[in-house]
Amino acid sequence: MLYSYKMTDDTGFAPNPFHGILSLATCKPFIREKKGINTYIAGFTSKELCDEEVGKERLVYIMRITEKLNFNKYYSDQRFECKIPSNDNRISKVGDNIYFFNDGKYTQGFSYFHRDKANIANDLKSDQVLLSDDFFYWGIGAISIDNFRIRIPKTQARHGVKTVDENEIQRLWKYLEANFEKNLLIHHPHVWEENEPFNTEDV
Repeated sequence: MLYSYKMTDDTGFAPNPFHGILSLATCKPFIREKKGINTYIAGFTSKELCDEEVGKERLVYIMRITEKLNFNKYYSDQRFECKIPSNDNRISKVGDNIYFFNDGKYTQGFSYFHRDKANIANDLKSDQVLLSDDFFYWGIGAISIDNFRIRIPKTQARHGVKTVDENEIQRLWKYLEANFEKNLLIHHPHVWEENEPFNTEDV
């Protein structure tokens, strides 16, 4: 199965495509809660993200879920310490490993993102983190996949919209493997200026 949704933000935070692992640890709680290993998740452009018209959406990223952890296991796993935010550099500032269990409830650690109550409440609707070491991420260089019969929602879809044609999903995946490099940033996120100071008001 492949589930598609439209992205309203693309800062490198959700999803976080760095360090060779794409993680979806915040936002989209219903997708994080319900989707399992070997399911494909695809994020597309939108009016909110880059003024993309309905029917002309492009693929920002696609992942095959290869691992699923809860927040606390994600936070305590040494493999993902690199995704705990810090002030070291631009990539570390968009770290998405921000929730851990403390005194009987999840607590948010240091973060530049989702510090307001509404975003925290939305994140905590699910404590599941989707991880992939089998992904493509185009960011601002999002690509058209008009030649493939992949369903894209016309509006925001909390659960994503489902493509069930496994042959079509595999046809798309083989095309991507033949034409793009996996597990890295093919282009930077939409909100990403290398020489611009990191402005938390932008996120």
